[in-house]
Amino acid sequence: MTRARKFATLALVLGAAMSSAVFAGTTGSISGTVTDGKDKQNLPGVTVTIASPDLIGGARTAVSAADGTYQFPALPPGKYSVKFELQSFTTRDQREVQVRLDRNVAINAEMSQDQLAETITVSGEAPVVDATQVTQGQVFSQEYLQNVAIGSAGRDYLSVIGRTAGVVGTGNVNVFGSTQGENAYYIDGIDTTDPVTATFGTNFNFDAIQEISLQTAGYEAEYGRATGGVVNLITKSGGNKFSGTFDIRYSDNSFQQGGDHFDKNATTTKFEQPSATLGGPIMQDKLWFFASAENIDSQSTPTDSPTTRKFKGQNYSGKLTMAVSPSWNAVLKGSKDPATIDNDDADQFISPEATTQQKQGGSIYQGELTGSLGVNTLLNGIVGINRQSLDAQPQGGNLDLPAIFDDTFGTTTNNSPNAQFSDRDRDEYGVDLTQFVTNLGGDHEFKGGVSYDKLSFKTQNFTTGDAEYIDRAGHIRELDVTPRQAPFNFDGKMQTAFLQDAWHPLPNLTLKLGVRYDKVAFDNDVEEVANYNKLQPRLGFAWDAASDGKTVVRGSFGRFMHPSALSLPSGLRSTISPLSQYFSCSRYGNTTVEECEDFAVAVGGEPVVIQDPLHRDPVGFWLAGTFGSSPAQVQSNLKPTYADTMTLAVERQVADRTSVELSYVNKKTKDIFEDTCDGNFPVPGASASCDFYIYANIPGLKREYEGLMLTVHSRAKSWFELTGSYTYAKSRGNIEYTQNAGSDFDVFPVHFENRFGYLSDDRRQRVKIDGFVRLPLDFNIAASAFWSSAFAYSVTQAADPYGTQYLEPRGDRRANSNYQLDLQLTKGFQIGPVRAQLIAAAFNVLDTERVTGVCESVDGACGGDIPLGGATSFQKPRRFEAGVRLAF
Repeated sequence: MTRARKFATLALVLGAAMSSAVFAGTTGSISGTVTDGKDKQNLPGVTVTIASPDLIGGARTAVSAADGTYQFPALPPGKYSVKFELQSFTTRDQREVQVRLDRNVAINAEMSQDQLAETITVSGEAPVVDATQVTQGQVFSQEYLQNVAIGSAGRDYLSVIGRTAGVVGTGNVNVFGSTQGENAYYIDGIDTTDPVTATFGTNFNFDAIQEISLQTAGYEAEYGRATGGVVNLITKSGGNKFSGTFDIRYSDNSFQQGGDHFDKNATTTKFEQPSATLGGPIMQDKLWFFASAENIDSQSTPTDSPTTRKFKGQNYSGKLTMAVSPSWNAVLKGSKDPATIDNDDADQFISPEATTQQKQGGSIYQGELTGSLGVNTLLNGIVGINRQSLDAQPQGGNLDLPAIFDDTFGTTTNNSPNAQFSDRDRDEYGVDLTQFVTNLGGDHEFKGGVSYDKLSFKTQNFTTGDAEYIDRAGHIRELDVTPRQAPFNFDGKMQTAFLQDAWHPLPNLTLKLGVRYDKVAFDNDVEEVANYNKLQPRLGFAWDAASDGKTVVRGSFGRFMHPSALSLPSGLRSTISPLSQYFSCSRYGNTTVEECEDFAVAVGGEPVVIQDPLHRDPVGFWLAGTFGSSPAQVQSNLKPTYADTMTLAVERQVADRTSVELSYVNKKTKDIFEDTCDGNFPVPGASASCDFYIYANIPGLKREYEGLMLTVHSRAKSWFELTGSYTYAKSRGNIEYTQNAGSDFDVFPVHFENRFGYLSDDRRQRVKIDGFVRLPLDFNIAASAFWSSAFAYSVTQAADPYGTQYLEPRGDRRANSNYQLDLQLTKGFQIGPVRAQLIAAAFNVLDTERVTGVCESVDGACGGDIPLGGATSFQKPRRFEAGVRLAF
């Protein structure tokens, strides 16, 4: 049986998303087999017609092949009708067929000659289990997004994906033990992952979203450059009818409740987010448009912070969808997301004069083209241009004033210690071809593609005042002097080729066989600094055990490479400017410059004494040494980080539009690279030299994840939807997200000891429940709840000469469990053609103030008198939000 997999609606994009991978699919598919209801023989020559308000160009028609199979690839997600017609047979009309992003829906039809009715109409019986899918993950439909997302906090695609089983956090999430910098974020086929940090890279209006797919494991060869999750999101396209929305959410201090750890009168809280969308036809069935805009004004004060973080941003987008011909469609799209963040790093340990202002955002322009080269051949091509920027500097704007950092209490005063100005650009090109082949040991869907990404990072990053004071316990200790660097240019090239086959050797068995090749090169102004590649096999199967589309056993094994990012060449150049370490003369009892010079020589320093910029020490500071005077280097045969992942799952449809899935995931991440003192590679030693740093695949660096998940999803009634999951997992390793340039493994042995253990995303058990119920009188109640068992924390102290030393195995201690319940009530009104809603959301309904962070230091680095294991952060008490929504 030929099964049409999702097919990317080819994008030609003129706008900026920070891309970094082969483009993602933007469609789903319908396929199936038509049989004679009397003798169960396959029926060729049946005319199959599909129609949907989301399908530009009008209804599409196909004819069943000799084996009774038919296929409709490259369908935009939405609700479809499927009609089967054959002379002398009763017509069968299937309604409410939900096509989902990255999924195939199988509609098998039995047609009869002996029924009197001319047409049989069937509704609500479309299968809920994709019998050809081998990946793990979840798809969030438009209905789910509008009815289940609670308040403004839930109206964000990053919050939505955090509701998936095996995913930890919101924002930049951890997926099955991978770090927050190992995901890929696609929007309308273009990878928007930040090319420098490898985290998410763009924002936009939530009401512009059509559907979200999150693949967490087992994804096929066309997806890659991620060991964690692949976020695939498509936006709305308009339609043959005009439609639009206006939505505003609001809260302030009066919507907050106080608590034992939160004084609402001592903080500032405000959120206001008006947004609007409009879409419709320019030419019926030929040319559609969709546009969106929103403004965000958010203010929040972190616990005990003396300053308030203020975010002001706008998101704009415009999209044209064209039926170029009966067999070719095109899409053009552009978007912008400028934002200014005052006091971006507001925190209880950062004084008001030491905060940072950040300006960010850019433009994304893109275009798509997809079409048929024949009955069984599809072609897809995409172009994307990404122009982004991120500038951060002291809130007061003074770039020449040093900061003061107390490494005992973790406090920063006097000024922000860093300034950076950067442009982050990417050009992306890709093409793929799909060929459907029958009667070759079964049916096949062969798909192959290539892509090329050109990356650019122009940046200037320096220490304010070219120096930073390091105090200890409130006493002057050290002055680190770093001359300001000139701007640098860093470039990257990413090339990808993939080939995969969806093979159906039996009607109830699908084999997904694929291979992917990624090649990555990075360079700076002078030379190429890294060049690596990896061949990645992908194998999967889906077995429809009872041949009824209701019980599917699936499994997969795959190798998934992460390309790193432009932080790699950037980190290599960051140490070109030497760091000179000076110690306070007065701290050691010296009262004159001459005494200090003699003391310096006696303890192995140099007889150089300077006056500090702020004249904090009346005598001066003596030179202890100069570090990092040479550029960092890279291991000659540096290997890319990759993960080997194995999955096994059983999914069963237990009722109408209700399924239960039990799945197992085992992931091992290898060849992790990090910088270390040059003398530590290939074998670390206590007397290793540290003339420069080297980026290397340090032996022993690893992450391991093992998890068992039970997921329930039900849309049994049109007025009800529920998704719930239980996860039991272990996440262990010895390194987390450092952008390959942390202090984790710099100096042996203090940075190496006790590093392996439970990671920050480790919670032995997690429960997530989300859903909504429609009530009489046009009321709607949505609920979102979670519970997690105790989180892990470590025991550390400040290391000598710098960084952190683990005194016990990582994550060896446990704090407390956490839970929260959020609710939303809406009341709808119909005012002519406009549907209006009043919205009231309540967060943390149970009004708990559970501990969310604890002190992990034994030497007072948590500030104040917080002891080891003492709370450093808490849940915010109960709070509310109001909203109004109009739609037509």
